[in-house]
Amino acid sequence: MVDYQNIFTKMKNLSDYINSLNFEYAISYSGLRGDKFSHLETSNKEKIQRLKKEIESAGILQKTKLDKSIKALESELNICNSRIIKKNKEIHKSTIQVHKFEKNDKVLKEIFGILNSKFEELRLLMCPPIFRDAIVFYSKENEIQGILQMCFSCSSIKNENEEILEVDYKIFPRLMKQLIQLGHEIEDE
Repeated sequence: MVDYQNIFTKMKNLSDYINSLNFEYAISYSGLRGDKFSHLETSNKEKIQRLKKEIESAGILQKTKLDKSIKALESELNICNSRIIKKNKEIHKSTIQVHKFEKNDKVLKEIFGILNSKFEELRLLMCPPIFRDAIVFYSKENEIQGILQMCFSCSSIKNENEEILEVDYKIFPRLMKQLIQLGHEIEDE
């Protein structure tokens, strides 16, 4: 049974999060989709098949190592558990940089305006989120200050600490339109 009370009490306010960011520039990223992901999927599946054949004749220590390699390749393809960029700067192999914003960029301010829209209605969907789009905030020293990971199919946003941010699902069509104009290849999910 889903504990909705626990989910609601753990949610962070998106406006508070945005207002707390101290950054010099931001970059939007897209991943876990498109040609780059398709090529990765094909390549990993081929590697997995080769490794499974190797396991058949491998010794016990080698089997453990090969099994670990298979799990890592499968993990890269698990879109529900993958992130296109992590706080440690680890970038998923399918991720592309879409747009760079300076701190006072007009379009970034418009995105913040959308994200800071008056909160009217929260909707929880039961689908697992797939975070294919992100905006990452960097310091002058190029250190990650914050990450907004977005799932447009379930209208969900998480931060770099995997905390769900309280957001009105009605903002997502406007946010999607803005990111598509920047070059994100967001499907009508």
